[in-house]
Amino acid sequence: MASTVRSTTIDTVVSGHQKSTLRSRFQDFANFLFDPEETTILGRTARSWGEICLFYLVFYSCLAGFFAAMMAVFYQTLDWNVPRLRGPDSLLRQNPGLGMRPVADVGSTLIRLNKAKPSSFQHHQDNIQGFLAFYENEMQQADTGVLIDCESTQEMRRPEDFDKACRFDIKMLGEDCVKQQGYGLEDGQPCVLLKINKVYDWIPELYTNDTVPDEIRANWAENHVTVQCEGENPADKDNIGPILYYPPNGFHVKYFPFRNQQGYRSPLVFVRFDAPVTGVLIMVTCKIYARNIYHDFNEKAGQIHFEFLVD
Repeated sequence: MASTVRSTTIDTVVSGHQKSTLRSRFQDFANFLFDPEETTILGRTARSWGEICLFYLVFYSCLAGFFAAMMAVFYQTLDWNVPRLRGPDSLLRQNPGLGMRPVADVGSTLIRLNKAKPSSFQHHQDNIQGFLAFYENEMQQADTGVLIDCESTQEMRRPEDFDKACRFDIKMLGEDCVKQQGYGLEDGQPCVLLKINKVYDWIPELYTNDTVPDEIRANWAENHVTVQCEGENPADKDNIGPILYYPPNGFHVKYFPFRNQQGYRSPLVFVRFDAPVTGVLIMVTCKIYARNIYHDFNEKAGQIHFEFLVD
């Protein structure tokens, strides 16, 4: 009996102590939020809060002002029409790459089509046509004085003429790779559009008849950046069939250099695969050739890789 009374008394004391502890903790927290005796909020008086807020206001204002001043100085060193880093100092290292159309998916280089299903290649046709639309607008076609008509120019232009770009006439892309014929996709003879990526102030150093490599001699022409496509592997070379180029000589030197001229458009070349073996995946590498172009597969320097499959 005595043991039971003692146990009850202990439980009562413990329970009261717990309630007292919780009450005191809550009271301490409430006093921390606002102490009426010390007139503090979160442990600081109004004066202290004012001083610390003023300090951070001045500190961050000075920091923002310093940042703005440095940005202003930096922007004063930039030319909005000319890149700051050029030549070997730039990311492109003064070595152009190749771009292509169609590109159905950013993450894929496969061009697949089924001649019996127009829906399988309609998006490829739209992709090519959408890109060529930039060459067919009013600025490109009309004689506005923005572009130079270089149709009769057969050599490198004079440096004093570099401030204006040559008009690229898409009629030079031939009649076999046109919208009316579905860019060859309807017939299982796909046309792939190639362009040299823009590198500011890059001028191709051309081969001469004495220096042109034997591997491109059949396609080489004076005053042109030669383009040549081939199957990557022996099986691809056997299955790829004849390859035609429009224009046949590659990219003319008169379209260079790119200096951010108004209305500038990169020169184009259509590559037509005239009779590829159907039902076989064919891997292709296209390269451009000049004395100041090097090729690197991993960096995609001076070349491009893609695959196509005709069902």
